[in-house]
Amino acid sequence: MAATEFGVHDTASNTERFYRSWNWKDDDRQVNTTRFLRKVAEEDEEIALGIMRRIYTMADANTDTLKKYPALETLENAEREPVGVNLPQVTIHSERFLDIDNVPGTFYPDLVENINRCYSLGIYDGTLVLTRKLLENLLIDILRKKYGTNRIKLYYLPGNSRFQNFSTLIDNFEDNLSDFEHLSGGLDGDLIDELDSFRQNANAEAHTIETNISEDEIENYREDARHTVKLLFRVYQNI
Repeated sequence: MAATEFGVHDTASNTERFYRSWNWKDDDRQVNTTRFLRKVAEEDEEIALGIMRRIYTMADANTDTLKKYPALETLENAEREPVGVNLPQVTIHSERFLDIDNVPGTFYPDLVENINRCYSLGIYDGTLVLTRKLLENLLIDILRKKYGTNRIKLYYLPGNSRFQNFSTLIDNFEDNLSDFEHLSGGLDGDLIDELDSFRQNANAEAHTIETNISEDEIENYREDARHTVKLLFRVYQNI
């Protein structure tokens, strides 16, 4: 979310294992995060500090943390304002973008919370990009849970040590849709169209310089997002 807010999503994506290590809570998260922040700082030190300040604020570090990591005191300097996107200081939306309770797993609850946080603050490009990430990971988990390693190439490329891209995941899910129809209603061409729509629109937002999603546009995405996410969670839990 912070990488999207500050316009360095591409840098994060191009930092080897950065997103992957956070997605799977791997032990090398700290190393990869340091490499990412160094890359950002090489281009613009103020943006790197802005990202750290944003995360620091969200984490609500206490006095003991400051004593353990005294360098964090730099981020408390009120004279240095965060750079990058000017974040709203008040909640714009009181309702949630994804009105979902009892989100399964350990990874998904935090991701859904971040999506709703972006939406509540009016960060619409971040809302869309993170929703795309949620849908992509759900497809990976659904295919992995259903087929295991027997058909691993449906969702993962062992030779390249990476997951299939979102477009291929959608195609593979569609090709095997009959294997999932008994798990939930609504598994049809309309669902595939909704998935592909999020893929295309979120891709465009992730690679554009300008933030240009209007409030009306994000409201149009909201209904489809809730329908698609709830349906895929139902499939995932029923496998």
